[in-house]
Amino acid sequence: MDIKSILFAVLRKWWLIVLLAFIGAGAGYLSASAEKPIYQADTTLYIMNRSKVLDPNVQLNIQDITVPQQVVQVYSGIITSRLVTSSVAEDLAKKGLYLHENQILSMVSIYSQKDSNILTITAKSSSPTISADVANATADAFIQKMRQLTNTDNIGVLDRALVPDYPTEDYKIIKISLGFLIGIVFGFGIIYLILYFDNKVRSAEEIERELNIRVIGLIPEHDIR
Repeated sequence: MDIKSILFAVLRKWWLIVLLAFIGAGAGYLSASAEKPIYQADTTLYIMNRSKVLDPNVQLNIQDITVPQQVVQVYSGIITSRLVTSSVAEDLAKKGLYLHENQILSMVSIYSQKDSNILTITAKSSSPTISADVANATADAFIQKMRQLTNTDNIGVLDRALVPDYPTEDYKIIKISLGFLIGIVFGFGIIYLILYFDNKVRSAEEIERELNIRVIGLIPEHDIR
């Protein structure tokens, strides 16, 4: 079996490759359609020493308007604590949205840039409205609990989460393309197996190549009717 034989086999059965490619693309589309799209909403918080910032008699420096990264990490841990998540669940229940604390934890994540006093609370859900509600409720509960614990007003909302219009995780195109490619690969594989187990000889060149003998004559095709 050489490259020439494989190419001829592919040309003879090109329809099989096309058929399997479209079947694979269809399977990818059905798989993607069965999954719910994921929406992401972000609430941005600022953290700064407000007592110094608002005092006209105090000369500010960079340390007064920024927060060490270690403090931001501590805040991140507080946001995902049971103290905050239970409060979030209670606030959402008042709006008719009932979520368990573990569900809230699985939806919420916290991001912050290095040496920055900006903290971003991100919530992901298959519902755009729920993602925004959870992000905002988490921010509100965190601010409230921090004020109770520290008796300070150093944390506030910079931007509240809006209901997202489009999903952030939509793998439909990727799955369709992947299914299409897998179908093509299967098509080539099936053609190769058919050719591998096919013992038919289709030309004098194949006889000479496979049996290592010389063909001395050919019987032409003729219709005897």
